[in-house]
Amino acid sequence: MRKQTARIRGDGEKTREALIEAAGTLAAERGWANVAAKDVCDMAGVNCASVNYWFGGRDELYEAVLSRIPDTIFSQELEIEMVQYETAQEALQYFFTHHLERVDDKRSWPMRVWAREVTGTPSENILSLARKVGVMRIKALQQFFADYLGVDDYRDPRVGAAFMTAMSAVLIHMLVAPELRNIVVPGFVHERSRMNNLIVRQVMAGLAFMKDNIAKEKAQDR
Repeated sequence: MRKQTARIRGDGEKTREALIEAAGTLAAERGWANVAAKDVCDMAGVNCASVNYWFGGRDELYEAVLSRIPDTIFSQELEIEMVQYETAQEALQYFFTHHLERVDDKRSWPMRVWAREVTGTPSENILSLARKVGVMRIKALQQFFADYLGVDDYRDPRVGAAFMTAMSAVLIHMLVAPELRNIVVPGFVHERSRMNNLIVRQVMAGLAFMKDNIAKEKAQDR
């Protein structure tokens, strides 16, 4: 009896995971408003009643999808990797390279769902997630920006401005369909690695400019 219960539980976890993966993939491609529960079940290869059975409804399934975003943007594992670098500059370069290299990875759908949410009218689901979980992870990431800029408090408006400006480079790549991007910017087809390196250099150049201005402001205040 215990073995049967364990097997059922294991099958249930597989079904839940398949539904989350399918829902996330479709939400990234179409936007959640254009995804029906049947579409999700068809992609996951499960019974049409599975969404209600395992999650209670379509909204609850989307909450499960969104819950994957914080760890995809800035997981504790990624943070651990970043703190291994000697300087905040190297850590941020690694962060941007890490995400740009995964733009076309189908498993990076949480980033594309996030990009859709933050560039349009955010759903109540994402706002709730941001209040509960997202803020904590974003604070940790913004501290790297503060350290690089030479600012003590990550809540400093200059840190926020640097964060929003730099993150837009990742956002635009998440939003533009690969087929269109490869036509508009052919370099991504044949020289992907070089293009990513150039983008990271441009982002870091912008941050360096802000860092220099902050240093000048400090010098004037002395």
